[in-house]
Amino acid sequence: MHNGNQKAKPGLWLSTFVSIIGLLLIVLIAYIFENTVSPNLNKSLLTVISVFIAIIPPILWLTVFYRQDRLNPEPKSLVFKTLILGALVQKAAYAPIIALIFPQGSRNITVLSGKLIVIIVLTAVIQEAVKLLSVRYSVYPSREFDEDIDGIIYGSALGLGFAAMTSIDNIITTGGAMLTNVTSMVVIESFAHASITGLSCYILGVSKQKRFNIFRLPFALIIASALNAITQFLLNSVVRQGFRVNYLIGLIPAALVAIIVFGTLVIISLRHEKAGGDEAYEPLERRKAIAGILPVWAIFVLAAAIGLFVSNPALANQIYTVDDTIVIQYPSNWVQFKNDAELFKAAEIVNGGEQEFVCVKKLPLSGLINMEGGSEEEKLQNAAAAWSIRSGMSYRFYQPEDGYYLDTKGKETYVINYVYIPKSQSALSGARKTDIGYGRDILAVYGSDLYIITISSCYENFILNGNTLSSVNYSFNVN
Repeated sequence: MHNGNQKAKPGLWLSTFVSIIGLLLIVLIAYIFENTVSPNLNKSLLTVISVFIAIIPPILWLTVFYRQDRLNPEPKSLVFKTLILGALVQKAAYAPIIALIFPQGSRNITVLSGKLIVIIVLTAVIQEAVKLLSVRYSVYPSREFDEDIDGIIYGSALGLGFAAMTSIDNIITTGGAMLTNVTSMVVIESFAHASITGLSCYILGVSKQKRFNIFRLPFALIIASALNAITQFLLNSVVRQGFRVNYLIGLIPAALVAIIVFGTLVIISLRHEKAGGDEAYEPLERRKAIAGILPVWAIFVLAAAIGLFVSNPALANQIYTVDDTIVIQYPSNWVQFKNDAELFKAAEIVNGGEQEFVCVKKLPLSGLINMEGGSEEEKLQNAAAAWSIRSGMSYRFYQPEDGYYLDTKGKETYVINYVYIPKSQSALSGARKTDIGYGRDILAVYGSDLYIITISSCYENFILNGNTLSSVNYSFNVN
């Protein structure tokens, strides 16, 4: 029935505007807090504050999405339960599935490579399938799910719960540092999850009421997965710029994608309201309802199988732990070396000459920088500058390309990418060409020591064969 009226519409826009202003204020408060108070707080308290901040945006976004259905509002308790379900599904179902399929995850891939893009696409498909199936087997059979537009409300609620739990996991892993960046990411990511899942579940609602179509739900999953992958790719661009968020490269474009999807949902809601609500339809018979969801299961299983195939070669790699601190994963055909200069070194000696290797060095920070005062981030940056100068003296030619902060599973690091030519010519290369190498140094501070992970590739592998240093993975044991 039609409970709304035209006079109520300004109230809808005003309340939505107030909620969005509230979200922006949260980011502003985080920025002020971070630049005035947070340096004096320990990481545990920062983590608690960050988790608290991560919960607020999904709640505010939920009010925005809930107001889209004013003709026949859904029970608030059921909507809130769906939000909680989204958080539980992320923690109890999605996270274990992804950990099984991609045991190394994507965080160890430190560049936007082809392998990372494949993982992003497969993760997006699995993520959206899990969310769509969760709505299908929870609130979908309920009598309250009786309109097309109900899919937007329940889908966005589940997506917001899913996003909130994802943000909390990430915050706990990283220790709650950089409140402004964490808050900005939470606001945009929760908005994107709610909009995308709201769109796919709207199509799920249509499938419950309209004429049966076997392609409807797989189409919904493919569209949602594509939007999810684009958003993830953009947000990965932000994260892989280091701790300093680059809004132009990733965050603003990701927000624009979410806004476009949300705008589509608003248009659907307005058309629904103008029509005075859905006409009465007979619910889809059980046999056809089961047949309609089977293609979603098939796509989910296929994505999981492809993911296992893609990640399987990494499982066959050699793994070496340095000082119970750094875990290095390298190709099984590489040879490990022992020497006094490095704690660990492994190299591909058959085809790579002297450029295809990974090694770990350890130096006292006091030998590079003044240890008095300064945060860990400042020490790391100063050590990186000093190390770059010292490292350059070891080569015939050394040209840094870029340097940036990077969070690797909660450990703050500084990355330096560079081109180099060694002082000595490799016997394998002969006199026909110069040994040009592409290197990456990953620097991390542990107490009074600086660890340097060096990953190197020769010219042929890096340029001609498209090697982006992704054959080696690394991670840190963070206590």
